[in-house]
Amino acid sequence: MTVHLIGGKWKSILLYNLRKGPKRFGELRRLSPGISQASLSKELRTLDRSGIIRRVTIAKDPLLGVEYSLTPKGESLKPIIYAMIRWGIAHQRDHAIGDFGMQVFRK
Repeated sequence: MTVHLIGGKWKSILLYNLRKGPKRFGELRRLSPGISQASLSKELRTLDRSGIIRRVTIAKDPLLGVEYSLTPKGESLKPIIYAMIRWGIAHQRDHAIGDFGMQVFRK
């Protein structure tokens, strides 16, 4: 079930990018090199429907800004995300990390 909820190319990266606090759509796009606007929208919608993140309008008009943040359910995934990061760092010389090449992730 966990792999179904956070598996795929972008979900774990988005959760990693939300781990320290809320982010707006544009911020998440900049922090996720290579993701298209359509893919980002789809993944955020899926995570929101799963109850892992929440979408909050920060202005009266949604076009002026929405923010995404982890829910308590999403916060409970942090140990899994950190374990994946530690494993990736330990094995990065053996494996390319998708479109990111050999990028090092830090807490």
